[in-house]
Amino acid sequence: MAIPPAIGVVLVLVGIALFLVDLSVTNHGLPTAGAIVALLAGGLALLVAGVPYSGVLLGTIAVVTVLMGGVLFGVLRSSRALRGRPAMTGREGMIGEVGTVRSPVGTHSEGWVFVHGERWRAVLAFAPEEADPIDAEALIGIGRKVMVVGFGDGSIVQIVPIELPGRGRGLDQAG
Repeated sequence: MAIPPAIGVVLVLVGIALFLVDLSVTNHGLPTAGAIVALLAGGLALLVAGVPYSGVLLGTIAVVTVLMGGVLFGVLRSSRALRGRPAMTGREGMIGEVGTVRSPVGTHSEGWVFVHGERWRAVLAFAPEEADPIDAEALIGIGRKVMVVGFGDGSIVQIVPIELPGRGRGLDQAG
């Protein structure tokens, strides 16, 4: 029973098409796995069909499938390693970032902070304990270091001071 060479050619073309599909859709590598199988099956079909230079073609197809399989499994392994890690971009990636106050920031009055290479409108997330109860509002002055703890309405970041006002030391330092 002879296998027509057209089947091998169709399988090779299907394998290449599946590789291209995998580049443009979000998935878990299933088209690439199918492409690997289709390319190998197509190469073997051409070899059995007796197509001239099919050994060279099979060798080329084998190299391409091994390389693409390596890329597929490398990407899958790195995506598994990234699970459970904190976000690096977007709003979630801003939480915990440290910045500098550019204009005074209060609990009710917006100011500007420089965080992550950008200027952001900001408000204090809560009033510091050292705030004078007589003052209407606690303010964090220009040049102070702050940390982003959340987001308010729109693109207003909520911040807390890292250094205590007027004392110049970190909140986590003793005495």
